[in-house]
Amino acid sequence: MGVGDLTGARDRLRDLADRPPDLTAALEGVQTALHDITTFTWSALMTVDPETLLPTGGLVEGFSADACAPFWDSELLGPGYNKFTDLARRTDTVATLHDATDGDLDRAPVHTRLYAGLGVADELRAAFVVGSTCWGVVSLLRATVDGPFPDDEIRAVSSLVPLVGKVLRRGVVALDMEAHSTAAMCVVDERDEVLHQTVEAQRMLDDLRTVGVEEMGMPAIVRNVVTRARASRSASHVATRVHGTSGTWRRVSASPMEGSGMVAVMIEPARAADLTPILLEGYGLTEREIEIVVHLARGLATKEIAAELSISAHTVRDHVKAIFTKTGFTTRGELVARVFSEHLLDGFHAAVHRV
Repeated sequence: MGVGDLTGARDRLRDLADRPPDLTAALEGVQTALHDITTFTWSALMTVDPETLLPTGGLVEGFSADACAPFWDSELLGPGYNKFTDLARRTDTVATLHDATDGDLDRAPVHTRLYAGLGVADELRAAFVVGSTCWGVVSLLRATVDGPFPDDEIRAVSSLVPLVGKVLRRGVVALDMEAHSTAAMCVVDERDEVLHQTVEAQRMLDDLRTVGVEEMGMPAIVRNVVTRARASRSASHVATRVHGTSGTWRRVSASPMEGSGMVAVMIEPARAADLTPILLEGYGLTEREIEIVVHLARGLATKEIAAELSISAHTVRDHVKAIFTKTGFTTRGELVARVFSEHLLDGFHAAVHRV
């Protein structure tokens, strides 16, 4: 890898960040940029739910459908190195399996279970964090013939982490809720096979399959939620937000059934409460700025917002200016209309019961 490769990758990502948001284009562009700066044979580039860090979609290269289950079982259930949840909390969010195991990859359960059979020399993982929010993760695998990831390629990936995070975050903003859809339900047995399902379930399950892999049976994204629900000892159910290949946000919840290994899975349109934090964080807003946008949507004046949040009116005005700069809007009315009406209003109307 040369300086020109890294510069080209940065330019590619900056160009993506300046285009109208498109998650598919973002994933493909990030994948190409990673190929520009490092050598790998297999990869899994995933967007994640910022709250749960469960995968919501992504782009897979090289892996067969059979690899998805052991990969996520190792990530969610067993001990291991460089867990995505750990990387997302670190200052340096990039790490390799070779470094973590001091070159003895057999110490890693995921290697003995999956990678050794593929002929993997090393794995590089990264969590793409912007501020304190993780928007995506990646696993890059090098073949034995290529050896471990060299230091210059690791540094190159690290240098692109903030920019990749912004590109993925911008792509997420483009995803919209499904305005009108019925909920779907299925029952999964202990082998993760669907025993029963409602009429809408198959269509929704098909929409949640991972791009680049011919998945049979239950999609890996849904299976991850089922696995987390079975493993949880502190919650009666696990829920997360996912998006399908159609660009539709959905809420997937899984609840273990008493006295068996079966799990009930509910798939339904994501509600406004599910998506509001993602949509607002997608513009790069801080927690305080999100609070202020919500108060603006309620029609509160500057002094009223200041009183609600126990800050000065001057501070509120500074936050509003920052919000306009980040979102590209110029008035409070435009901000509220675009963020809430375009992304959330249809879903809100669909959820309202009328008598």
